[in-house]
Amino acid sequence: MKAITSAIAAGLLLISTAQAANVYKFTFTDVEYPDATFGTVRAGVKVVKRSTVTVCDYFGPSDQYLGQYQNTDNASTDAPVVEAYCLARFPSRVVR
Repeated sequence: MKAITSAIAAGLLLISTAQAANVYKFTFTDVEYPDATFGTVRAGVKVVKRSTVTVCDYFGPSDQYLGQYQNTDNASTDAPVVEAYCLARFPSRVVR
């Protein structure tokens, strides 16, 4: 009975691990925004089975929150590509 329970638990763990998302996090410091100001971009790319979501959080030089942009139109997890993606979308950010 213990062997069956262990096998079921191992199978469930394997299934949940296979369905888990891969999350890539980046911090880009001293970037120049399109409006010629400087700051930090914190980005995350979450890759799941059917889509990829990229979230870019923008901060000013003294960590002042400048807004966020998120969308599913970026599939890259390569740091330079993610940085360029976030900087290009800075004008479209949402300030909350």
